[in-house]
Amino acid sequence: MSIKMKPFLTAMILVFMLVVSACSGGGTSSGGDSAKGTEEQKPGSETVEPKSEENNDPVTLKLYIGTGISDEELSSIIVDPVKAKYPNITIEPVRPDEGKKIEELIAANDVPDIIFTWNGDLGKYSNLDLFEDITPLAEKHGIDLNAFQPSTLDTIRQFSSNNELYALPFNMSFNITFYNKDIFDKFGVDYPTNDMTWDQMIELSKSLTRNENGIQYRGLDSDNLGRMTSQLAASHIDGKTEEASVDNEKWKRIYETAKKVWSIPGNEPPKMMTFDAPNNFATEKNIAILPSASYVLGRLADVDFNWGVVSYPVYTDLPDNHGYTEAGILGLTKTSKHKEQVVQALSVITSKENQQEMVRNQARLSPLNDPELNKQFGADLEHLKDKNIGEMIYEPLQAPYFSSYENDARGIVWDAFKEYYAGKDINTTLREANEKVNALLAEKKAK
Repeated sequence: MSIKMKPFLTAMILVFMLVVSACSGGGTSSGGDSAKGTEEQKPGSETVEPKSEENNDPVTLKLYIGTGISDEELSSIIVDPVKAKYPNITIEPVRPDEGKKIEELIAANDVPDIIFTWNGDLGKYSNLDLFEDITPLAEKHGIDLNAFQPSTLDTIRQFSSNNELYALPFNMSFNITFYNKDIFDKFGVDYPTNDMTWDQMIELSKSLTRNENGIQYRGLDSDNLGRMTSQLAASHIDGKTEEASVDNEKWKRIYETAKKVWSIPGNEPPKMMTFDAPNNFATEKNIAILPSASYVLGRLADVDFNWGVVSYPVYTDLPDNHGYTEAGILGLTKTSKHKEQVVQALSVITSKENQQEMVRNQARLSPLNDPELNKQFGADLEHLKDKNIGEMIYEPLQAPYFSSYENDARGIVWDAFKEYYAGKDINTTLREANEKVNALLAEKKAK
């Protein structure tokens, strides 16, 4: 019987070997296709690779909006591009309305998948232990970190003691000066020029500050102290030591310059230390010169007056200091259940194709290390044509290490300026402000 079974057993063995061989061969082929499918659209590349089959289930990614961006911008450069590349991924913006502040969302166990903020606020979010290092997933999905400007990554990595990358840079802004041509023409004053110093711009503004026909024209509004800190890379707190950093020469210079601006007779703002100046420039039409930031460009699309731009004023001894790196960043939260899809979305948002659309149509600088890209700044926006804005884009300074309590200290420093403006000695003012910030820090840390 065993002799008769040999041909049958031999045949069965051959069939089994063929099946195993076929499965093995199919696995190799499938593995190759799968490997290709996991590649993402890399920053600096316009090549679109096939999507990974393992990530095709419909998901909704909650995006917390922690810094300024309009609904139109959100759709144009984040929501719609991601949906076009990955139809299974839906981006749901979450604005910090009542009941939806990040601390409230954490308490409700409803932490978003992505945090959109700027590098100056990264300390606040990292202090809440929200982020994890995005580097491994970025590498897995083919995001080339070398495609980004090094300064934008450095300003993020400095918040980690282990050089971890908690977020990817998405866009950048820069300091720039706006001026109302109609006011200059009305009073027969020459327009400002690039590379003016603060002293030169202040002197120019004096001839534009006057009351005529019941209208108080203000020659220069320097926005607020926050904008002025940028070109000195000043902060309220030393983020590395977690101690106050106000009683120093940087803040002395900022206070003195701001007082020069607002002490011009007739030039004092209706309210001091607000964020109203950009909106007032666009709507009130009585401010001649506004040193501010590039985000204001979006507010000037439909104004009914003639305006121009020049570079941000500098200090005589610091002619190359126009401002530090201000980057909009997108961070992956460690509690997200859809980390793979988050990185897929980030690969689209930071791709050269999408960044080019942002630069040309939304007047936001790209953090990609591609000089030719930012030369297209605002190219498709009618109200920016012939403004020569490219001449005002300078290499930024390294941003300071921002403490998670930076914004808490701001009110103290700004209120102290009002005391100095009213006549208090500057050295006393700064020393007392420094003491108050340290007291605040002690109180915060004790909780």
